[in-house]
Amino acid sequence: MKNDLLTRLNKIREEVAKNYKVMPKLVELQAEAKKAFDEQINHLLQENKLIRKIKVPKFNLPIWVHKGKKIRIPINWRYLISTPFIYGMIIPSLIWHSAIELYHQICFRLYGIPLVDFREYFIYDRKLLSMLNIFEKINCIYCSYVNNLIRYSAEIGGRTERYWCPIKYYRRINNAHSQYSKFVDGENIEEMREQWEELRDFSDLTTDQPSKSNS
Repeated sequence: MKNDLLTRLNKIREEVAKNYKVMPKLVELQAEAKKAFDEQINHLLQENKLIRKIKVPKFNLPIWVHKGKKIRIPINWRYLISTPFIYGMIIPSLIWHSAIELYHQICFRLYGIPLVDFREYFIYDRKLLSMLNIFEKINCIYCSYVNNLIRYSAEIGGRTERYWCPIKYYRRINNAHSQYSKFVDGENIEEMREQWEELRDFSDLTTDQPSKSNS
């Protein structure tokens, strides 16, 4: 049974290799479709015709009553205890952002890797939702920044790994970055080296060119 599985895998690998030349065109078409969609969404957001018209009942948080005044602050003691740890993460996040951006801007230019467009990752449109109060909007902006930073960092790391070590793991991994599907198997050293050099050509990343970087 093991031999049958290996035979099937080899056949699949051969089919993928035959269609390898088609992949750049598919990637290009995907990028064009995504760009057109994003342009339409941005147009709607700029005119405030989409999100601001969403009418959803506001979610009422538990409140404290202080000197007869209602203060809309969560009263769950677990939230209160965790608050310093949540907002304390802004310090390491800013340090990490500064460090990875320094690496990104310098090393990617030296290696010839297209820069990652931060505008594709740092998105904050949830703050436009009318259902959120001021505290929720602040929390939403902070949450968006940290999670967008993680996605941004993952893309920088993925392109770095593609350049230096684009070899797939033997075991299946979950939630792989955007470049992992292009990596090679490490069975045939000569074939691996050849594909490795091909992967250092980042011409398939048509949407994030150095000239369009953080400017």
